[in-house]
Amino acid sequence: MLTGFIISLFLVTLYFNRYVPVRNVPAVKGNDNDAVFVDLRDYQDSAKNPVNGAINIPCGYLKRYIKEIPNQEIVIIASDEVEKNFGARLLKKYGYNVKGYTITGPSQ
Repeated sequence: MLTGFIISLFLVTLYFNRYVPVRNVPAVKGNDNDAVFVDLRDYQDSAKNPVNGAINIPCGYLKRYIKEIPNQEIVIIASDEVEKNFGARLLKKYGYNVKGYTITGPSQ
């Protein structure tokens, strides 16, 4: 019974962290000169459609290179909702102010 509860709790936490949108992180359009753009897309995706001036740190490497991000307002560039949610939660956990996000997927 306890094992089933622990597994259920783990699965609910995993689902929440990936698929539930982060509060107070709106979609932004256009350039914001005051914010730092952090590109969370994979290297292959960001090389096909680069964003000038953005810091490119794929989502899987975000914890490792978190110190390379300046402590300013951040706009996230992601390829899908999962990257956006994961990156925003992690950056907020480390004390960064996530101002918004932009999703740049293959169809956009």
